[in-house]
Amino acid sequence: MKSSKLSNLFKIAATAIGVLSATGQAAHAFDLAPGTSFSQTFECWNDSIGLVTGKNPTDANGWQYAIDSNTDGANGRYGIGSAPGQTNPFDFSGIAIKQTATSVIVAINSNMPLAGTLDDGHLIGYGDLFFTLPGQNFAQAVQSGNLYGIHFASANHSGVQQLGVYSNVQAKTVTDLVDGYTSSYGGITRYENDVKSLRGTPSHGDLTSSYFTNNGQNLNFDLNAIKSGTYFRDISFLAQGTVTQDLLATGYDTTKFRGTQTIAFQFNKSVVTPTASVPEPSTLFALGSLGLALAASKSRKQTANVNKA
Repeated sequence: MKSSKLSNLFKIAATAIGVLSATGQAAHAFDLAPGTSFSQTFECWNDSIGLVTGKNPTDANGWQYAIDSNTDGANGRYGIGSAPGQTNPFDFSGIAIKQTATSVIVAINSNMPLAGTLDDGHLIGYGDLFFTLPGQNFAQAVQSGNLYGIHFASANHSGVQQLGVYSNVQAKTVTDLVDGYTSSYGGITRYENDVKSLRGTPSHGDLTSSYFTNNGQNLNFDLNAIKSGTYFRDISFLAQGTVTQDLLATGYDTTKFRGTQTIAFQFNKSVVTPTASVPEPSTLFALGSLGLALAASKSRKQTANVNKA
């Protein structure tokens, strides 16, 4: 590649990474590439759900849906799933993602209220929502500094307090605080074995246990909350249990899931970060990769046009 082309390539990439304004702030924007993996558990790890962008069709309103089994939520009181006439709070039904030009919208459907539920003297809520870059499982994202987390439920034992999106996340387990599927108890493998022995095949939506266990190298995986991270962006709620007109206005399909609780929130894709706080290397790497990909695509198109001429 000639030096002039290389220079143009990095100029385009720099534009994608951020533009320094006169106010001393860097503006960043990003898109969720196909293959981005979202994962969500309860604090006790009694069920989990995942969605991989691009794996399922995007409907006419821009939503992607990942459906989870309604009979694989574990609980000491209810067993696995729900007995007739009962509703097991520890059971996910699905997760949905919509990406617009300016925002990302997430909808989580289960039987768990946003404020959590009391069980055997423990207040148990949602773990934090995580997402990883395409081509990486959970462990790889942690090791490379490319794990992102969304703290959306105040009633949990997260290591961060402010609701919002976090980059450069380190994860922890809180299963020991709520008498759940701890690592010493067997973690995700014990959970799956319990479901198999009583109900059949456990479901994680679009994901499998290999995503969580680093392809089977950590069979007792139980990480489900943010330990630490760099605050990245705030979130705003569209629904906190009951489906609202605000959520319906996005084209969300209420017939996809069967859970009693719908938690939905959105965050802006244009992120403004004070330059006094130097962006984390992992954040720059992720944004830089996106910028370089866009730059390379543009460079190829320009070269093709020149050759045609």
